[in-house]
Amino acid sequence: MVGDRTDNLQSHIDDILDILSENTTKKIEREELEKEFQKFLEYGVPVDQAKQSLIKKYSGSSETKTPISHERILIVDLKPNISSVHMLGRVITITEKEITVRGEKRKIFYGILGDESGTIPFTAWADFAFGKGDVLEISNAYTREWQSTVQVNFGDRTTIQKTDSQKLSESNYEPKTYTLKELRTGLGSIDVTVKILDVTEREVTVEGKKKQVFSGIIADETGKAQYTAWHDFKLKEGYVIRIKGGYVKTWKGVPQLTFDEKATVEKLESDVISKDITTQKILLHELVEKGGALDVQIEGTIIEIREGSGLVSRCPECKRVLLDAACSTHGKVTGVPDFRVKIVLDDGTGTVNGLLGQEAIKELLGKTLDDWTKLAAKDTALVMMELYDHLFAHRVTLQGNALGDEFGTTIIVKKATRADLDVSKEAEKLREELGGFI
Repeated sequence: MVGDRTDNLQSHIDDILDILSENTTKKIEREELEKEFQKFLEYGVPVDQAKQSLIKKYSGSSETKTPISHERILIVDLKPNISSVHMLGRVITITEKEITVRGEKRKIFYGILGDESGTIPFTAWADFAFGKGDVLEISNAYTREWQSTVQVNFGDRTTIQKTDSQKLSESNYEPKTYTLKELRTGLGSIDVTVKILDVTEREVTVEGKKKQVFSGIIADETGKAQYTAWHDFKLKEGYVIRIKGGYVKTWKGVPQLTFDEKATVEKLESDVISKDITTQKILLHELVEKGGALDVQIEGTIIEIREGSGLVSRCPECKRVLLDAACSTHGKVTGVPDFRVKIVLDDGTGTVNGLLGQEAIKELLGKTLDDWTKLAAKDTALVMMELYDHLFAHRVTLQGNALGDEFGTTIIVKKATRADLDVSKEAEKLREELGGFI
């Protein structure tokens, strides 16, 4: 059988080379052609379609490796900054969003596309009238890199046509194994083994029908993530499960795993995840690269106490900070007093913003909201003086959830402790290491 497959492969390569010899003067390496042809076959692309794609690619007049508009490219082969992309993809998810561009409101659509080779996030800058599950033939798209992930964009020059759904069967996406630390937006058909930390059930209305949705936090030895299950898999806190067939979105840099009745969920023995689920300690440059993460611990030196720190008044309904005694959503309200500190933290590898509420500040400095209120009553300047005296240039350890947006990465602090070095002890330790020469 192996000999038959090899003979067939060589026969197909001969066919391609014969056709190319009549249509191009370029030298085509047989080994390179075989490698690309086998890649198509491995991803389940029909033989005739694979041959046609290669003939189109190698008979083109341009020498550039950037695909031309009529040549189909697999998602796995997409790289940043490619123009005139022609691809075939199934819409796995799609979400509508309104944004403001140059002062004007604009509606965009974003989600995940998939083909035989993998998945990729997309953004459509116009309404191309397609929906979840549609199989699309796409021409003149372009790619960009966002948060270290390749993304495909559909702009004014892009043309999209719905095509026969059989061209991309929903069942032929082979799940790939990941850890939670490796999850990033756009991944689809993933295979993860995790522990359920909590389960929340709620009812939502989708297309006029009520549906139960289950969500919460999952974890493994590498980190934590949020999840949403659109099917009742009888999940319970403490279960260790294997999920095959989910896909990943991110919200402010935090990965969110979504799966439904098309996924398979298998309950495993609890000792499959043998290590304790602990808070992951991470360097700041890693956190910035990720864009966000759940329940992480960072350490660094406070290099700035930002404007907006101190006593604030919050809306009793939505908890937003009031401006001139008014909430941007609920109007004039009687505010609830609160205390916060906004900082910039540096560990030598990168910087992030930090937001500490009154509980974290109490843990760090020992002062309550009442203490700060009394201090401000004497002189509001005393509050900032106190913060600078006890926080600025000091080293701290912070634990919480980190969120990313256009303003950078910010950790919402749940726990905070001092991590200042004891200079005398460190000097003594260094003296001992050097044998008493200092």
